[in-house]
Amino acid sequence: MKKRRYPGGKAGFGVYQTIINIMPPHETYIETHLGEGAILRKKRLAVQNYGIDIDPLLVQKWINSTPEKTKIIQGDAVKFLDGFSFTGKELVYCDPPYLKETRKTGRIYRYEYTREQHIDLLDCIVTLPCKVIISGYFSKLYSEKLSSWNVQTFQAQTSGGIPATEYLWFNFEKPLFLHDPQYIGKDYRERERIKKKASRWVNRFESLPMLEKQAIMAQLEKSGVFEKNSFLL
Repeated sequence: MKKRRYPGGKAGFGVYQTIINIMPPHETYIETHLGEGAILRKKRLAVQNYGIDIDPLLVQKWINSTPEKTKIIQGDAVKFLDGFSFTGKELVYCDPPYLKETRKTGRIYRYEYTREQHIDLLDCIVTLPCKVIISGYFSKLYSEKLSSWNVQTFQAQTSGGIPATEYLWFNFEKPLFLHDPQYIGKDYRERERIKKKASRWVNRFESLPMLEKQAIMAQLEKSGVFEKNSFLL
């Protein structure tokens, strides 16, 4: 029996890769409106990770499958963000229930979001002193509230298999370096090409005599490659 996709989930092929591919380096990752947490599960873990959801049943499901260095919290996203002590090294990813006016279906979540809750969330995230990404469908409300943010669109499907244009709003420039580059590539074909290329390079390096490996590593260190790439946490 085919498993039903979680409403609004980001596990769809090409969806989680696109989102992870705009995530800059960060030490703390906060995913509000966690649901089944496709992004949290698939991205490289940060030093600290938080997953927040208002639904106690979903939080209960996480108890036996929580990734290491991760805290799962049952509660309201805005209250959590308002009370969190930010240092500027965080990345917040918000995936709230989409505005009802932008959806083709009615109630699909146990805990829906009113328009007022969307406004409260948007008013909160625009004040956060860290990097933030939020998912949604296009709406006048989001467009106006996040008018100074960058935006990226991509094609996906709803849980019912209907084509839809997803929007990602984010308050930073697209990063030169990614927190997790394992999904780099605009589509499946490009991702596979890059993976195969990287694998060939690794295999060639591993096949070298130990002294040649040592010489290459020394030259890389001398050239400043490691210092330039110190963004890797």
